[in-house]
Amino acid sequence: MWFIWRKDPKPPVKHVEEDLLQAVPQQWAGPLAVMMASFTVFCLIWFGIAKRPTSNRIREKYNLKNAVGDPSNQYDPISGQSHRFFKAELATRVLSTLHAVIVCYGAVHSLLSEPELYADMLWKTSPVCTFYFAVSMAYFIGDIILCVVMFKEYGTLFLIHALCGLFGLTVICFGHKFHFFGCIGLLWEMSTVFLNNRWLMLEYGYKRTTLFVVNSLALVLCFIVVRVVLGCPFSYMFWSQLSAARAEGMVGRWTYLAVTFMLGGFNFLNIFWAYKLVIGGYRMVVSSNSRQRPEKERPEKES
Repeated sequence: MWFIWRKDPKPPVKHVEEDLLQAVPQQWAGPLAVMMASFTVFCLIWFGIAKRPTSNRIREKYNLKNAVGDPSNQYDPISGQSHRFFKAELATRVLSTLHAVIVCYGAVHSLLSEPELYADMLWKTSPVCTFYFAVSMAYFIGDIILCVVMFKEYGTLFLIHALCGLFGLTVICFGHKFHFFGCIGLLWEMSTVFLNNRWLMLEYGYKRTTLFVVNSLALVLCFIVVRVVLGCPFSYMFWSQLSAARAEGMVGRWTYLAVTFMLGGFNFLNIFWAYKLVIGGYRMVVSSNSRQRPEKERPEKES
């Protein structure tokens, strides 16, 4: 008799990678994919603008000089500013404008096409909103990196703005809640378009034009209306509804405290920047009127 010896099959070994995949909720897969794809596209655009060689036309126009320690870097002999920083700032402004146009369109589209968001402002969600939240998260990740690397140029306030933006979108997108107020927050980026237009016109020598004045006034008006006149009441509405949900045990303590801190930080920055814009707009109008006012003729001295 022949006996066949069989080895008992071993139970399948569970790898660490499988645990990591299972730890990610299935509903997060879509937003994560959109976020990674958007971040890749944003990086390609930024590096395509910031790392391009300086053209001979720009070099001759601004009389750029080669830096002694880094011959590949040019600087403006009048202002002393590195042209490498200018190209990085130009790339950041272009990317910022592109992000603002995309997310503002997404917010308006969602608010107009999905009236259910108005019925339940805290808990109603939308796949369309999730898509644009994921795109905006990718932008703010890059924004945080830039604010850290170029901290001397941007400062603390811009870093706080980027951190608050990423945190708020993370809670909204991956927590699947607060989509209505998330769309209101995306609309705040509308003023960014006018802000970047102003920077471009300043850099390229269009400061003393009517278009510059019109854009500057549009910036002040848009910023105040969108971020202060509408932003503050909607922020209070968000906080009051969140407080009621917290009292009913529907919102955790840390979520409530974090969102409260985020709303306070955003509105403080918006009011502070609105004040600076109003002061700057007032000075611009006064200086413009003083340039247009003819000088009074001096009376002749009596002999």
